Amino acid sequence: MEEKKQNGMSPEEARTPEVLLKVKEAETTARLKVEEAKHKTSAELIRQAAEEAEKLTEKILNEARSQATRIKAEASQQAENEARAIKEKTEAEKKQMMETASANFQQAVEKTTQRLLQIIRERQI
Repeated sequence: MEEKKQNGMSPEEARTPEVLLKVKEAETTARLKVEEAKHKTSAELIRQAAEEAEKLTEKILNEARSQATRIKAEASQQAENEARAIKEKTEAEKKQMMETASANFQQAVEKTTQRLLQIIRERQI
């Protein structure tokens, strides 16, 4: 009680500024920890997002490679089919032309033979 009379404060009142200082220090420490957590969380989120973006990019690239390979194979097969069809058509046209040429050649030989025979007969007379 003498302390109260000397300062005009009770021991609890004397400790109030000290308690308030500790509360402020605790609040400051808490704010710093919250900010640190935000930065760590942000950095972690950024790292995770970067990892996910990398995985997604790799997945998309793999799908694109697969699709390009498939398209290339399909185009190659289509080109082979078209080339085969053109070759068959060309062979058929060639065969028809040879038949026509052979028939025309036979006619030409017969006409030439007939004409030569006619010339020979005319000279024999």
